[in-house]
Amino acid sequence: MRIIVLGAGMQGTLFGVRLASAGHSVVLIARGRRAAELRCSGAAIEQALSGKRQVVQLPVADALEADARADLCLVTVRREQLPQVLPPLRAARDVDRIVFLVNHACGSEFLFEALGRGRTILAFPGAAGSIEYGVDRYVEVREQPTVVESRAQDVGHTLRRAGFRVAFVRDMDSWLRRHAVFITAVSAALYEVGSDARALAEDSTRVRNFIIGIREGWEIMDRRAIGPAPLALRAIFQWLPLPFAIRYWQRLLSSRGEYYFAQHTRYAATEMAALASDVRELLHGEAAPQLLYLYAAIDRAAAAAS
Repeated sequence: MRIIVLGAGMQGTLFGVRLASAGHSVVLIARGRRAAELRCSGAAIEQALSGKRQVVQLPVADALEADARADLCLVTVRREQLPQVLPPLRAARDVDRIVFLVNHACGSEFLFEALGRGRTILAFPGAAGSIEYGVDRYVEVREQPTVVESRAQDVGHTLRRAGFRVAFVRDMDSWLRRHAVFITAVSAALYEVGSDARALAEDSTRVRNFIIGIREGWEIMDRRAIGPAPLALRAIFQWLPLPFAIRYWQRLLSSRGEYYFAQHTRYAATEMAALASDVRELLHGEAAPQLLYLYAAIDRAAAAAS
């Protein structure tokens, strides 16, 4: 297949290398220093826990041109960058389908209106990490595979053949909304301790606070009949007694929190602010005092980043 990856950060580089290694023709779209790194040293991915590294020399373009041709375009930009990429995606009419691997909680109608429902596929990656000295150091999130909306079975199978674990989701918009509440609450708690996952793990009060914040947001979504969170997360956040949930998250944060959350959170304050804005709008002023208290930490981090 001919595949374009729009956004060559941590996710885009990982998907690009894996898909190219599976035999597809892949072009990365990147700008500035990242584009220079990729052209000079190739696209390098490294499993953070094993140290296994793979380097592939891929074509790099500065922009998505209107005459671009591809079977798929994977969009791996951040939430706040979505409005910027829609015009070139709309103009590239010879790109057959566009896969958004982007977290957003504002609904996807604006994507469907801009690009057409038939061309637009919703998904979310099941890997985390960061780019360090030009190398994409990643871990696969064993608790959450890459998810793809169930209408795009062929896309999911393409990703599976490239080495990704994939699950299919019928209602991706609900999945994304639930995930946005989850990731913004965890990120806010991390901002309160300088994005130090171990420090958060040792602070049971802050762990308790983000669990309560997620419960508040999800309970509002329950009342609005927004589709449920994945079963494992519902069990941990909504069904387990609070003391057990706190201990679970303390263990996870101390063991894998650096890779799963903290590395991305350090560089994603503006993205988290955009997601928090989506969630605030979704709550429509309903009472979620702990969640909104947490969002103040995101606001401070975004102000500092800007």
